[in-house]
Amino acid sequence: MKILLIGATGNIGQRILKEALNKGHKVTAIARNPDPLKVEHPNLEILKADLLNETTLPALLKEPDLIISAMSAATGIEQFEKANQNLITALEQQPGKRIIFVGGAGNSEVAPGVRAMNSPLMDQVPEDWKPDIYSHGRVLDAIKNSNLNWTYFSPAMFVAPGERTGKYRIADTNMMIFDANGESKISYEDYAAALVDEIENKQFLKQQFSIGY
Repeated sequence: MKILLIGATGNIGQRILKEALNKGHKVTAIARNPDPLKVEHPNLEILKADLLNETTLPALLKEPDLIISAMSAATGIEQFEKANQNLITALEQQPGKRIIFVGGAGNSEVAPGVRAMNSPLMDQVPEDWKPDIYSHGRVLDAIKNSNLNWTYFSPAMFVAPGERTGKYRIADTNMMIFDANGESKISYEDYAAALVDEIENKQFLKQQFSIGY
């Protein structure tokens, strides 16, 4: 499958790239600054591109069978939301093309109809993380109000470098997953493995889902 990977230089994006190439997919990886991406592979093309450029974006989206967006809000909330809106607008002109979004844990529910970002769990979150979390919430609302063929994959509350164990739980709803100690955790590596599996499984079309140990 031909995949366009947006945000390939990020913590999760790099793991998704590795996993997709290992599974035999052809990947075009794009980033505003692709220089940190030192991967070489016969099925990999690396491009410099900016989703804020509304003129060049539609052409980037035509060729791939699937888009994976691993954009981060860390580079600036205003840019993050504008880039996502440009992506949504461009893809609405290509009905049916599938996109998987690397989502935010704050959008997972901790009770029916209650997102984590609107719950007491936010008391455990550093203050400087909160603007990014709420920004992800606004982006998810825009996705749900679009006509895209979307999947939104939320990580656990705490996601960090680790091992690719292949041992994790997937929620068939958008509920946050907690372990026996009441913690919600996942490694970047296992998150990436589950996301790439969803490419072929197609289990969560126009749905949100989550992962945890």
